[in-house]
Amino acid sequence: MVVMFKRAKDIFISHVLRLEKDADRFVFVLIVVYTVFFSAYTLQMHYTFKTYGWDLGIIDQSLWTTLNSGKMLYSTLEVPFGNPTGNFLGVHFSPILFLLLPIYAIYQSAESLLVFQSFILGLAALPLYWIARDKLNNKLYGLAFAAAYLLNPALHGVNTFDFHLEIFTPLFVLFAFYYIEKGKWLRAFPFLVLELLTLEFAPLLVFSLGLYFLLREVWRGRRLGGSKAKLVKRLLGPSLIVVLSICAFFVALRTIETINPLKTGGPSGRWDNWGATFSEVAVNIIRNPVEAITVLITPIEKVYFLLLLLAPLLFLPLFAPLELVMPLPWILAALLTDYAPYYQPYYQYYAFIGGQIYIAGVYGFQKLYSANHGKGASRKIITTMLLSSLLIAVLMSPAGLSAYTTRSVRPYGISVAGDFDHFQKLHEIIATIPRNASIATLHDIFPHVSNRLHAYLLKWPLDYDVDYVLADLESPAFPWGIIGYYSDKATIEVMKSPEYGLLISCDGILVFKRGYHGPLQYYYPQTCIFNYNNLTTQLGRIERDYSSVSGKIILGKTDVVYPNLEPHIWFGPYRYMAPGEYSVTFRLKTSNLTAGFNIDVLADRHSWLASRNVTGEWTAVNEWQDFILNFSTADAALSPLPLLEFRGQCTSSNVEVALDYIKVEQLRPKYSNVTITTVGDGTTEPAGTYPYALLGGGLVVSARPAEGWYYDHMNRYGKEWTRSNPGVFLGLEKDEIIEVVFSR
Repeated sequence: MVVMFKRAKDIFISHVLRLEKDADRFVFVLIVVYTVFFSAYTLQMHYTFKTYGWDLGIIDQSLWTTLNSGKMLYSTLEVPFGNPTGNFLGVHFSPILFLLLPIYAIYQSAESLLVFQSFILGLAALPLYWIARDKLNNKLYGLAFAAAYLLNPALHGVNTFDFHLEIFTPLFVLFAFYYIEKGKWLRAFPFLVLELLTLEFAPLLVFSLGLYFLLREVWRGRRLGGSKAKLVKRLLGPSLIVVLSICAFFVALRTIETINPLKTGGPSGRWDNWGATFSEVAVNIIRNPVEAITVLITPIEKVYFLLLLLAPLLFLPLFAPLELVMPLPWILAALLTDYAPYYQPYYQYYAFIGGQIYIAGVYGFQKLYSANHGKGASRKIITTMLLSSLLIAVLMSPAGLSAYTTRSVRPYGISVAGDFDHFQKLHEIIATIPRNASIATLHDIFPHVSNRLHAYLLKWPLDYDVDYVLADLESPAFPWGIIGYYSDKATIEVMKSPEYGLLISCDGILVFKRGYHGPLQYYYPQTCIFNYNNLTTQLGRIERDYSSVSGKIILGKTDVVYPNLEPHIWFGPYRYMAPGEYSVTFRLKTSNLTAGFNIDVLADRHSWLASRNVTGEWTAVNEWQDFILNFSTADAALSPLPLLEFRGQCTSSNVEVALDYIKVEQLRPKYSNVTITTVGDGTTEPAGTYPYALLGGGLVVSARPAEGWYYDHMNRYGKEWTRSNPGVFLGLEKDEIIEVVFSR
C-alpha cells in the first residue's frame, strides 16, 4: 500500500511538473475547450429559439444591412422606440462594429456571432494568465486564475445571453493592464482605444483604469521617495488615460445625439430616479446619502450579487483595496439603480468588471502570499479557489447542472428544451420564406430572419406592409410585451385584417401572407399536453402518483360544497391554439364512484366551448379513465385567436378526483366556406367557392365588369353591403355568400 501511494504521488508530481513546464501552451487548451463548449451550448440555445431580437437580432441585422443593403448599421427593431434613423450608433456608441464586419462577412449569420462571442470571452483568459504568472512568479498559479475566470458563472451568464458588445471589455482591459504593467505603453494604447470604441459606458471603465495607475504611482512616489520630475513622468501615462477617457465620453454622447436627435443629454442608462442630467444625478446622490446607501444594499439581490462577484475568488479582491478602484465605479453605478440586469449575474453587464475583479484577486493573493511566505498555505488557497470556482460553476452557472433540469437559473437556458420536432418544423417553415421577402415575427424568431433589410418585430400596427407574418403559438415569447406592444394582440389584428390570409398552420405555427386569400398550403395539427406543471390548482394539490404518466398528479379533495363559489380543482393554462376544431381528453380517476364532477373548456375566461358532467360515468375506483370533449373555436362571437382554459369542478361533497393530464388535439383547421356569385356580366377575384382558412378574418373582393357593363355594388347577408371596389369583408362566418352585382 505504501509503495502504491508513493508511486501515485510520484506520478502526480511528474504531471504537475510537466503542466508547469507547458503552462504557456496549456492556457490555450483551456481557451479552446471553453470556446468549443460554449459555442456548442449557445448554438443549441439558438436552434431551440432561446436567443432574441434584443440584442442578437439587432446586431446581426445591423452588420448584414451594412454589407448588403447600403444602410450603415441599420436595424428595424428600435426605430419605433426612439431611434428613427435605425442606425445602431444612434443608441450605442459602438464603432467596434466596423471591425466586426470582415469577420461577419465570412459567414453572415447569427451563429457566427455566437461562436465569435465565446472565443472573445475565452481569449481574455490569456492576458489574465500572463498577469497572474508574472505577478506571482508561478505558472501554475497563473493557470489557476485563468481556469477560475473561465469557470465563473457570471461569465457564463454573459456568454449565454444573446450577443452583446460588452464581451470585448475583459479582453481589452486585461491586455491593456498587462502591457501597462510591463511599461509597454505603445502596446497598451491600441487596446485602450479599442475599449473606448465598444460602448458609451467604456470611458468610465478606462477612466477607472487610469485612476488606478494614477493613485498607485502617487502612493509609490510617497512610499519610495524620489524627485518630483520622476514622479511627474510616471504620472504622465495614467493622466493621459484619464484625459482620453473623458474626451471619449463626450465624443460618444455627441455622436449618439447627432445620429439620433431624440436621444437626450441625460445619463445613458437607468438612473432616472436620481435625475435627468449627470450633474443632477451626482448632486442628488450626494445630498441624499441615507437614501443612496439604502438603494445600494436593497433589494437583497444586490448583496447576493456582491457575494457572487467575490466568492469564486475566496474574497481575495478585498485584500487588494487599491486594485478594487478599477471595478468599483461600475459596481456603485449598478447598485445605485433599480434596473435589475445591472446587478444580476446572468446578464451582459458583468463583463464590464469581470477582468478587473480577477486582477484584484491576483493582487490580493500576492499580498497574502507575501505575508505568509509559505508555499504550502498558498497552494491550499489556490486549490480551494479552484474547487470553489468549480463547485459554484456546477451549482450556479446557467450552463451548470440546473441547465439540464426543469429548474434552470435562467428561463432562457436549455433546461426546458421543448419539443425538438416542433423546432424542426419551425426551421423548415422559416426556410420556405423567400430570403428577399419582408417579414414581421416574434422576439425569439427574429434572430433567425434578421439577415435581411425588412425584418420587423410583430406588433400592431405593423411597422411595414410586410409580405409575411410569422407567429408561433407555442413560443413563450408569443404573449410577451415589448415596450407596450404585444405579439399575441398583433397576431389577432393580422387575422382580422383583409390584407393578410393564413398560408400555413403547422403545430401552432401560423404564417400569414399579404394578399393571399385561399386554402391552407400546409397544415399539421397542433397537439398540447397540460398537467400539474402547467395548470393552476385551487382546491387541488400536487401529489406523487407513480401510476401517472409524469409521476405527479393534481389531487382534489372536497368535504364541503361551496354554494357561492365554483370549487375548481384546477384551471388554466390560458393558452393560444391554432384556429380549428379540437378533441380534448381528460385523464381522471376517483376513489368515489358517486363523485360529482364537471369538466369544462372555456375561451377568453368567460365563453363556454364545451362542458361535461361525468357524474355517474365512473367505471372503476382508482383506475385512470379518459373523458373526451370536442369543441371548436369557430364561433364568430369569439376572438379569432381565443385563450383556452380547461377546468375541473366539484359538484358534490366528499369528492376525491385526480388529474393525470389533459391532451388537446386539433382535428381540422378552422375554415369559412365563402361563395362569391355574380349578377350580370363580369368577373371577380377571387371567384367561386373555396375554403377560406381564417374564420373571423377578412377578405377583399375585386370586381371587373364585362364590356358594356359597370360594377354596381356587393351584397352580404342578402342585402347591399358596399359600393366600394374592391369590397372589404371583415368577420367572415361559415358558409358566407357574397354577391357581386353588375349593371348596364
